[in-house]
Amino acid sequence: MVYSPPMGLFHQELLALDIPVILPLPRDMPPSSYFDNWGATTTHHLFVKFTGGTSAETEYSFLESFAIPVKLYDTLPLYRQYNEPVEEVQISSDNQLILQVHLPVSSLGPRDPFAVDVQVKANTLHNKRKKNLLVKQITLQMREILECYDGGLAPRKENKFISTSVEFDHHLTSEGMKHRFSFEFPHANDALIFFKKFSQRNLSPKVVNSATAQFNRNKNFPKLADGIPLTHVQGFTTIGKLFSLRYEITVKVKINHGKDIDLTVPITVSPYDRDSSQYLLLWIRNECMLARDRFGKQTVHEISHFHSHEDMQRLLNHYCGAPELYYYQKDDWESLGYDPRAFGKQDPGRPLATYID
Repeated sequence: MVYSPPMGLFHQELLALDIPVILPLPRDMPPSSYFDNWGATTTHHLFVKFTGGTSAETEYSFLESFAIPVKLYDTLPLYRQYNEPVEEVQISSDNQLILQVHLPVSSLGPRDPFAVDVQVKANTLHNKRKKNLLVKQITLQMREILECYDGGLAPRKENKFISTSVEFDHHLTSEGMKHRFSFEFPHANDALIFFKKFSQRNLSPKVVNSATAQFNRNKNFPKLADGIPLTHVQGFTTIGKLFSLRYEITVKVKINHGKDIDLTVPITVSPYDRDSSQYLLLWIRNECMLARDRFGKQTVHEISHFHSHEDMQRLLNHYCGAPELYYYQKDDWESLGYDPRAFGKQDPGRPLATYID
């Protein structure tokens, strides 16, 4: 409860009431999102309950909900932990081959260019190495994996949305062979283009040779629920209490006269690309400075180390201002922006102030 009449009073006649509230979000709260591939939607709402009346017999209540878009910025591709190269090595089951996969970065967003370097070579440490190994095919696949934790949902589903293969007839030696896969990460819409600088946008007329986004012509895009940002309508890495969505790259090598080999590398998919991340990083730094100026450096440090949501709420309650009351008087009426000539006139059919904003 954020407000009640003074002690001893059952009700309080007011024209309006402003209540400042600071609500810290739990650390495990997933972002608002809609995943078309799975028909999964995550929305967040703020519920406010109002109770009025002059006595217990005339008491009434109503509940109002507000859709709150929740965004997380913990997987931006520009963060240092995602900008370091990733390298994984796998030895075939017959110890004849070594497969090495190199990723320049481990996080990417919509429309970001991406490259995967693959190297296949013979295992020189194996004493009985075959001499006639042939690389016939290298396949790159990117999978979207949905893991559900609710009893009524499927425990695991996969969607292979990128798959490309290259044919070879290469005799394998200890020096090996290399191949690079380059592609642009799919995107559902062009919402992130607004983060680009105007000088970087090409506004010249062009002939459209290919679609700018991937559309399913046999399926209409449903109306989004309130509180879902346009940047969160395609898949990205997320962890929630009901389900989680993660991504991985799989490289498969087909060998003649030897055992086939494959290697899987997990990656992080962000709802924001690199261009938008540059703008968002500046905004995040500015918000951190504003929070430090408002709450103090020590308070920000304590909140960042709290693991209990109740402890964060208890600390931030000290920084909430007092409620602002507007009584049934002309000065308060005018301060709310109402016409002074209408003060004192009542509409018997409708109360003047029974909504929440």
